[in-house]
Amino acid sequence: MSRMLASPERFAVAALDALLANIAILDSGGTIIAVNRAWERFAYTQGAADNGLGVNYLAICEATQGEDRAYATDIATDIRAVLAGRAEEGETEYPCDLADGPHYYLARVSGFVQDDERFAVVAHEDITRRKRAELQVHGLNQTLELRVRERSGQLEAQNAELARVGHILEDNNAALIESNLQLAQFAHVASHDLQEPLRIMGTYSDMLRHRYNDVLDSRGQKYLNHMTEQVARARQMVRDVLDYSSVKGQDRSEVLELKTFWNEAVHFLTWPPDARLSCGQLPDVRANPAQIRQLLANLLGNSVKFRADRPLELSLSEVRRAEGMTELVLRDNGIGIGAEYREQVFAMFQRLHSRAAFGARGSGGNGIGLAVCKRIVEEHGGSIWIGEPSSVGGSSGGTAIHFTLPLA
Repeated sequence: MSRMLASPERFAVAALDALLANIAILDSGGTIIAVNRAWERFAYTQGAADNGLGVNYLAICEATQGEDRAYATDIATDIRAVLAGRAEEGETEYPCDLADGPHYYLARVSGFVQDDERFAVVAHEDITRRKRAELQVHGLNQTLELRVRERSGQLEAQNAELARVGHILEDNNAALIESNLQLAQFAHVASHDLQEPLRIMGTYSDMLRHRYNDVLDSRGQKYLNHMTEQVARARQMVRDVLDYSSVKGQDRSEVLELKTFWNEAVHFLTWPPDARLSCGQLPDVRANPAQIRQLLANLLGNSVKFRADRPLELSLSEVRRAEGMTELVLRDNGIGIGAEYREQVFAMFQRLHSRAAFGARGSGGNGIGLAVCKRIVEEHGGSIWIGEPSSVGGSSGGTAIHFTLPLA
């Protein structure tokens, strides 16, 4: 048997009492004529003597003083507007200090007409949870904004400092470029100017030997020989300085077959008859031809110059490739370089052995050959170092010079 539908009026009072919001109905003059149970409970918990029926709610709002006056005035304004028909509804959020702490309420005012009279419904809804969450989010946002502003200020300061340092570096780089250019020009001019007095000294020493060799005793001839040797050494040092200063500025690079340059360097050097040379499969590189030619000539020349008292064995091979660079190693079985000198040998005029130790092979050099090699390799974006010696052919010890060059 189906239940007959009941009219809404039957449940009106029960539904009103079931609502959680504190609700009061006001007549056209603002007097409270009905409240729900939530309103009554709230009134009693706040120490009110009654539920407020018959009290003019507008008068209560307008009599409010202190911090709550502005909120009460807003609620009263909404009630008057609804009762006068100027507004459909109004809302006001306000704080309220209760026994268990601060709360937040939303006062909603709406109106209806019955029996040709306008009434107002005032509902106070507890929105403490939502408001606390909003305040927490607002506080977090403020904290975040503050941190963002602080961080932005720090970044601006850092950017300003970076810009300042960048300008300083640009100025320093410009000054360094100018200084290097002037230094190269000075080295070039000074070296050429030094060549002339050295040439004259060499000429006069040759004249002395040619014209007065029979007059000089053994000691005089020894002095003359020393003078000739030192003049030749000075002229070689001048040429070495010119070679070192000329490395900078030679930017022309092209694809080179390293094996061809190896063969060229081997061809133009004088090797002992029992020397054994080997060259592995070498990659093509992008480099300056003149500088690569000088690099290999210096490295191979050192192997010849500083060989040990055994048949010379020499090999050039590729070790690995990485990040657009090839690593090569030149190994020999010569006298070797001590671990404590592996950085020192790449500085200018650093010699580890006396010239007397290489009497039959010429001088031990001026200590600039590996400095030129280092500069050439670094000009091409590579690096050069002395590795651990290992066996070459059937011999052990010697020197292993590693260097990197850009692949073609």
